[in-house]
Amino acid sequence: MTQTLSHMKMPKQLRKIEYEGDHKNDSLLIGNFGDVEFTAKGTFELSGMIYSKKSVAFNIVGNGRIKFHGVCSKIIIHIVKGNCTLDFSELASTEVCCVSLRDNSTTMIGPTKLISRANLQDEAILKYKGTPRLQSYTLSGSSRIEAMEAVA
Repeated sequence: MTQTLSHMKMPKQLRKIEYEGDHKNDSLLIGNFGDVEFTAKGTFELSGMIYSKKSVAFNIVGNGRIKFHGVCSKIIIHIVKGNCTLDFSELASTEVCCVSLRDNSTTMIGPTKLISRANLQDEAILKYKGTPRLQSYTLSGSSRIEAMEAVA
């Protein structure tokens, strides 16, 4: 039995979203179209929705604020560097992995089951909602990990 190319499962390509320079956009949408790599470098004010059963990876370097809400299976934060805020406080996920949070950055994580990795340096802050399991972490400098207070 031979399979033709049209019947074979082909891996979906990584979708890349990139912002370089000075950007302001409050209507971003990351849908369920496979894995996504989101990059922002420079000065930015970006926000929107994520609805994905796949992973979304972030590379953030610069100054500003990025805010997403919705649902995502896995959030991978490769780097957050600079004087910036990454606000995922209203983004539910199964797993969050923070490879490198640096400088004066603040990263806020919404409801998740697992924070598989959290590496913080300098003055970086990681805030989380709920009671996730923290599997592996390192802190250096004045960095810290703290729970977000529930708003009554």
